Amino acid sequence: MRAIAVVRTFGVVVLFGASLLLVGCSESKETLAAKACLDEFGRKVQQESPDRPFTGDLAVIAAAAKTDADGIIDISSEATLDAGQANEARQKFTCRVQFDPAKPDAAPEVILLQFDY
Repeated sequence: MRAIAVVRTFGVVVLFGASLLLVGCSESKETLAAKACLDEFGRKVQQESPDRPFTGDLAVIAAAAKTDADGIIDISSEATLDAGQANEARQKFTCRVQFDPAKPDAAPEVILLQFDY
């Protein structure tokens, strides 16, 4: 009986692990666009002030995504600069990304990122 319980537990763990992998592989275009925008945001921040901390809520950024007629995704959102510090501030930004139709699973290219003041 104990062997059956061990096998069932192992089976549940394997099934749970496989489902997590599948969820991770099936990111939406909006989430991929949000990641690309946040990565570019970070690069831009680091160019201006190396080692400056920032954070962004991917779910909130992805929820702001809008696809236009040409398949370009526009995002107007914000990220937090100097997170957790006394001078913490929100920075609004506008980002545009484009996916390569020949490589639909590849990360999109950021074609615009600007800070909104």
